[in-house]
Formats: sequence, C-alpha cells, structure tokens
Amino acid sequence: MPDPLPAPETDRSHWPVAKLNSFDEVRAYRIAQWQDLGCEARLQAAWELVHDYWVGMKEMKPDELRLQRSVTHIRRRRS
Repeated sequence: MPDPLPAPETDRSHWPVAKLNSFDEVRAYRIAQWQDLGCEARLQAAWELVHDYWVGMKEMKPDELRLQRSVTHIRRRRS
C-alpha cells in the first residue's frame, strides 16, 4: 500500500503555465502532461482520488482501504 498522503503544497511556483487557444489544445496538453509524469506519479494520483472519494464522499475510515482477503484457499482442477 502506498505511503500516507503528504500535506498539500501551498507553493505553486513549480506549476507549468501555457497559453492554449482551444479545447483540443487543452486536451492534448493535459494528455502530454500525464504521459510525461510516469507510471509512479499516475498511480499516486489515482490512489489520491480513491482516498479522497473514500474518506470525503463515503465518510469511511482510510484504514479500510486495503486488499480484502476473503479467498483463503484455491484448488487446482484436475484434468
């Protein structure tokens, strides 16, 4: 499971800035940003979304976000 979420940053000087003229340019720019981040950053962003939904909207405890171990035994079928 990923590390606990860090505190939000208030310094936004590292945010990229671009002037875009159409929604298509915005979409292409955003896709390029996500692709440049790499797998680990995308996974962390997805986990933050899940965490925010679970805690904020469903009002559930964050420690309940873990793999369920409901399967205890698997048997291989004999052929």
